[in-house]
Amino acid sequence: MTPTSPITKSDFLRYLECPAYFWFFKKKPQVLREQELSDFDKELIKNGKEVELWARKLFPRGVLVNSREAAAIKETQKLLAEENKAIFQATFQAENLYAMVDILEWDESLGHWIINEVKATSSKEKKKEEQLNDATFQYIVAKKAGLDVGRVNLIELNKEFRKHGEIKPRELLKITDITENVKELEKEVQLLIPGMQHLIEQEREPLPCDCIYKSRNNHCPAFKYLYPDVPDYSVHDIVRIGLSPKRLEALVEDGHYALEEVPEDFELTEYQRNHVQVAQTNIPIIKPQEIQKAFDELEYPLYFLDYETYPTAVPIYDGCAPYQQVPFQFSLHVLRGPGGTLEHYEYLHTDPESHPMIALANTLTNMMGKEGNIIVWNKKFEEKCNEDLADLMPDGAESFRDYNQRLFDLMEIFSKHLYLHPDFKGGFSIKDVLPVLVPQMTYANLNIRDGSMAMNGWKKMMFETSDESEKESLKKDLLEYCKLDTLAMVKIFEVLEKPMQPVKIMYSQAKTVKNV
Repeated sequence: MTPTSPITKSDFLRYLECPAYFWFFKKKPQVLREQELSDFDKELIKNGKEVELWARKLFPRGVLVNSREAAAIKETQKLLAEENKAIFQATFQAENLYAMVDILEWDESLGHWIINEVKATSSKEKKKEEQLNDATFQYIVAKKAGLDVGRVNLIELNKEFRKHGEIKPRELLKITDITENVKELEKEVQLLIPGMQHLIEQEREPLPCDCIYKSRNNHCPAFKYLYPDVPDYSVHDIVRIGLSPKRLEALVEDGHYALEEVPEDFELTEYQRNHVQVAQTNIPIIKPQEIQKAFDELEYPLYFLDYETYPTAVPIYDGCAPYQQVPFQFSLHVLRGPGGTLEHYEYLHTDPESHPMIALANTLTNMMGKEGNIIVWNKKFEEKCNEDLADLMPDGAESFRDYNQRLFDLMEIFSKHLYLHPDFKGGFSIKDVLPVLVPQMTYANLNIRDGSMAMNGWKKMMFETSDESEKESLKKDLLEYCKLDTLAMVKIFEVLEKPMQPVKIMYSQAKTVKNV
């Protein structure tokens, strides 16, 4: 029997996600779909490390375990023997289970240890299941290793925190006692451990996993290997099918994987039926009268606006909260009237010493008139940016709240299926729509091609490079990208404005239910 490495808390979370994925990760990782970290994912990892460093400031006498694996276990035992009261990255192994505790703290008054799990989250809602499973696994392993653990805390960002000058760790972070939650979950996790250990001892590959019943975004990295016959574009991609698990299960059980195989009389929501029928017939749905009705309500001049933003777990700028989207750039195309000359304005913050939101707000209000609609893509995002700008600048609050009353979301033409093309493949982001409606325009030739790249490009330009030529290059790339976002909206708007013949599929036999 091939020996396996100890089961870590990350392995345990993989097991909860999909037991087959857990097995392949430990025994045959070469078959897993490669998951290259996006710029956004890399930033999340950095945020997690930064928040953990801030949490350690709550324990000024804490000692760090610098080694890893077997050496870390020995180092932890040495630090415990030396009676250290706070240990960072304390590491334990028992019964082939391995766990590393973010901050282990000794409670002198009660005579037991406290596990402090640090998360770069700021939710006021019920604690996420993953966080509790993570903490419970550590609790069990530490106890199996002989540690007397009396409490488990979750240390996370305080959502109510606003930066004003120097940051104080006890204001930035919030400590929540989750001991009772962990104890409630302990028995359940204890029952899972033998099954997990038994599975990893098996040399035979596990049977196909239950991810076949999940929507595309919830498939494990072993899915393609386990289900090679499922198309890359399948029933798992039907719009909002994740909200209809019984429908997806019924399709899978009947062997319907390809969109072309979905029966006409299969019950779907209206939007789901639209998506399937467009894919099956290769004929778009276009509702020009409804599009024109929406456009008839627009008031010129039209302002096509896009923000680029930079969120950080620990706020950089005064007045900002954890993970607040800080606008550092905008692009603005203006159309004064039908058929008029297109004007372009832009702003990119380049001064590391000043607040980007204040400079951006002052610039934008000088360019934005008091009349006319503001065209955006996904107005919830721009609305929140405008709300934050209003909160930060009381003198300009009225202007930004007025902007929110004038927003028109161009994305809704597509998300509400007034225009649905088979090549959208159910999506309605600007990256889905532009290549179909305006194929001569593309992001492919840009050095910065999405919001995550823009975020990291700005961070590098502002804080990470002193090379002036590199700064100029990044500035140029950022301006080009943001400009294309608003120009793309203009061009899509122009296509939609042109007279179109209605193309709508009639489904005499199709069953639909109220859309969800």
